Amino acid sequence: MKYSIDLIELYRRIMPNALRLPAYRARTRVLRSLNHSIVWLTDPSVMFMRSRLEKFRGAYAGQRCFIMGNGPSLNQMNLELFKDEIVWGSNRCYLLFDRISWRPKFYVAVDKRVVPDNADEINALSMQLPDTHFFYPVLFRYDKVLRPADNAYWYNEVSLDEDNLPYSMFSTNIPELVYSVRTVTVAMLQIAVYLGFNPIYLIGCDTSYTVPKTIQYENGNPDLLVSTSADVNHFDSSYFGKNKKWHEPHVDRMIFHYEQSKKVCDELGVKVYNATVGGNLEVFPRVNYEDLFK
Repeated sequence: MKYSIDLIELYRRIMPNALRLPAYRARTRVLRSLNHSIVWLTDPSVMFMRSRLEKFRGAYAGQRCFIMGNGPSLNQMNLELFKDEIVWGSNRCYLLFDRISWRPKFYVAVDKRVVPDNADEINALSMQLPDTHFFYPVLFRYDKVLRPADNAYWYNEVSLDEDNLPYSMFSTNIPELVYSVRTVTVAMLQIAVYLGFNPIYLIGCDTSYTVPKTIQYENGNPDLLVSTSADVNHFDSSYFGKNKKWHEPHVDRMIFHYEQSKKVCDELGVKVYNATVGGNLEVFPRVNYEDLFK
C-alpha cells in the first residue's frame, strides 16, 4: 500500500497539472469506451436496440394520444378523463400516481441530471408498470444508470444541428436516431410521430418557469441548479424539491425547438394541438381538453 501511495505522489510531483488533466480525460474516455463496448456485447436489449424500435413503426397509425408535460396546470385538470386514453408521461410523472387511477402507456426520460438523480425510482417503474413502454437514450444503459427490462427501449441520441432545419432538430426515424431536446416533450413527440399517432394533444406543457432566489449553483455553473426549497414549476412541490438537481430552463430555446417540430409535423400531416390549461406555449393551435371528451 505504501509503495502505491509513493508512486501516486511521485506521479503528481513530476507531472505538471497542465499535462495531468488531459491524461486523466484521455484515460476516462478509454475506460468509458471500453465499458460501452462491454455493455453492447453483453446486453441484447442494446445489441438489438434498432430492431426492437423498428417494430413500433406506424404501430398506432391514426390513433390519438396525449403527451403529458409536468407543469402545474395539471392541477387544474380533471385527469380522470384520460383513464381510457393513450398518455405519454416523463421524468417524475409518477408523483401523480396517488391521484389517478390510470398509468401512462409510454414513458420517456432524457435529462442527464434528472435521470441519474432519480435513477432508483425510474428503474423501479419498468417493474411496476409492465404494460408501459419506456424509451431512453442508450447512454443511460452504457453508463449503467438505468437497467435493462423487457419493456425498456434504448435509442441513439444525437446532438441538435441547426444547419438543416427543421429536420436537423426532429427525427422521423427513431431506430436511427432521436435528436437531443430542450424539453422532454419534444423527445416524446419525435417517438409518437414515428409510432404513427395522429392527432397528438399536449397537456401540462406550461412552458413557464421561475428560478427561485434561493437556488444553488453547482460548482458555480449557472446552468446546473440545485433546489433548496419547494418546486413551483411543476404539479408537485417535491418534483424538484429540496436537494433535487435540474438545469436552468431556457424557455426561448424550448419554443424554438417546438417551432421546428411543428414544421416537420405539418409537412408529415401530423396534427398537433395544445390542450394545456393556460401556459405560454402558443406554437400549436389551442383546444379545450374537456371538449375532446364530449
